[in-house]
Amino acid sequence: MGFSYLEDVEQEVLPTIEIMWEISRVFHSDSDHYVADFYKMIGQLAERYQDQAPAERLLSICDAFYLELGFTDAPEPVAGSRRILIDRVISLRTGLPVTLAFLLQEAASYAGLQLDIVDFPGYPLLRFDDNQQSLFIDPINGEVMADDLLQLRFEDMTDDSETFSWEMVEATPQKAVLVRYLSELKHAFINDEDFEQALIVVEMLLTVLPDDPYEIRDRGYVFEELDCQHIAVDDYQYFVEQCPDDPSAQLLRLQLEGWAAPQRVLH
Repeated sequence: MGFSYLEDVEQEVLPTIEIMWEISRVFHSDSDHYVADFYKMIGQLAERYQDQAPAERLLSICDAFYLELGFTDAPEPVAGSRRILIDRVISLRTGLPVTLAFLLQEAASYAGLQLDIVDFPGYPLLRFDDNQQSLFIDPINGEVMADDLLQLRFEDMTDDSETFSWEMVEATPQKAVLVRYLSELKHAFINDEDFEQALIVVEMLLTVLPDDPYEIRDRGYVFEELDCQHIAVDDYQYFVEQCPDDPSAQLLRLQLEGWAAPQRVLH
């Protein structure tokens, strides 16, 4: 299975939202139905607020997105794939902040506003620049985050060794944003114990990050869960060779040695 729409993310050839629609189509044949519904909704919002000034229009779009359309943060402590795949989040009106951020970004775009994704600790934020001022939007609820709250959240989500700087809230490149999204989706499928779908996501990640040892390690784990131990061996071996000092490498060495040892048959 090829993922040509993921091959040029370094150059940002395609809009991120189009790539996310393509990702959803891989898993659900009815995705286009929800996509069409979404664009109908945000088209109506854009028309309603077209005469407002940019900052005022943004706040109106945010209010309508969460209060009128009813989008909310996922309630589960561990979210499944339906809270991440963009078509299912549209259907359920509930999802993780990373997906809500993309949907709100697109709603704003239809209203003529450019929001940038900021890959912030904890979950992404949205940034809006207007008249030499930047507003930061929390995708969980659409509220504007004051500067002191932004720094406080950074401190809560990181250890004392990291210091906040305003360079950390610059727009994030498409590649990094998609890696975060796909990583969330991979872990969701693994938590769902849907390893066949998790394998597809790992292959997507490897399209974006060719030969990444951590993604190859995770592919080995998924193969192992799918009872394809003979394939998992190569992936685990690659990881151990590429990352010998990683804490998980020693455990994998022992596992590989156990698999290689002859099995005694007791009679």
